[in-house]
Amino acid sequence: MGASKDAMDEEGNAAADLGLVARIRESFDSLTATEREAAQFILGHLTDVLVCNSVELSQLSGISQPTLSRLYRKLGYANAGEFRRDVRRVHRPGSPELSRHTQCDDLVADHLRRDEESLKRTFEGIDRAQLSSACQAMATAPHVAVVGYHSSYPVALHMREQLMRLRGNVDILPNPGQSIAEDLVDYAAGDVIVIIGVGRRLPFFSRLIDVMLERGLTVVVIGDISARNAVIGRNVAFFKVVLSSHVLTSFTAAFALIALMVDEVGKCLVDTEDEVHARIEGINDCFDALNELED
Repeated sequence: MGASKDAMDEEGNAAADLGLVARIRESFDSLTATEREAAQFILGHLTDVLVCNSVELSQLSGISQPTLSRLYRKLGYANAGEFRRDVRRVHRPGSPELSRHTQCDDLVADHLRRDEESLKRTFEGIDRAQLSSACQAMATAPHVAVVGYHSSYPVALHMREQLMRLRGNVDILPNPGQSIAEDLVDYAAGDVIVIIGVGRRLPFFSRLIDVMLERGLTVVVIGDISARNAVIGRNVAFFKVVLSSHVLTSFTAAFALIALMVDEVGKCLVDTEDEVHARIEGINDCFDALNELED
C-alpha cells in the first residue's frame, strides 16, 4: 500500500513538473475542437497571455472565457493565475512564440486571414488625434531618430528609408558596432525619437524612453501589446501593433502602420510641398549620376 502511494505521489509530481508546452502536446488529441483552437492560440501568443487580463485575452483570441478556463483545468492548472505563473516560468515577452505546426487546407488563405485580422485590429486601435500630433512633430522636428533592435531593426530601417524621402536629418539607430549613447548625445529638446518595440526588446527599453523624455525629446513608441507596460504613465505617443503568427510571427501590420504614418507626415508637409518635390528630384538625380538603379 505504501509503495502504491509513493508511486502515485511520484506520478503526481511528474505531472506537476510538466511545462505548459508539454502539457498541451500530451493533451492535444483529447481536447475538443474549440479547446484545440484555444491551445493553438496560447502557444502562438504566450506574450499576450502574460500581459492581457482574462477579458482582453478572450477578446484577442475570439474564444470565450469559460472555454479558456476549462482548458486550464484540463491541462492540470487549478486556475488562470496558476496557468500564467507557469507561462511566466517558460516565456519572457518578446521571445519567440511556440506555435504548434498544424495542417491547414490552404496555407495562403490562412496567412491572408491572419494578416487581415492583425491589420484590422491595428488600424482600429489608432488614436487619430495622437497620430496627427506625432506625425506633425516628425514633419517639423530639426532631427528625427528611429531606434530598433533585433526584429524591430528592419521595421525601423524601413521607416527611416521612407521618411528620408520626404525630409532630411533622419537617422537609424543604433549604428552598427556603436553604442547608442554615442549618437543620442546629439539629440536635444525639439527633436523626435521613434522607438520601435515589436517582438524582442533589450532590457533597457523602458530606460531609453525615460532618458529621452528627460532630455526633452518627443517620444513616439511603436510596439506590440507587451510594450504597453513600458509606456504607462509616461508622456509618449504609443501606437500598438497587433502581430499575427502561424508558425512564425508576421510583421505585416507593423510595416503597414509605418506606411500610414509616413503618408501622414507627407500630409503635414503640404506647406513645403515644393521642397519635398525638390528633395525627391535631387535623390533621383543622385541615382542617375551614380547609375545605382537599373533602367
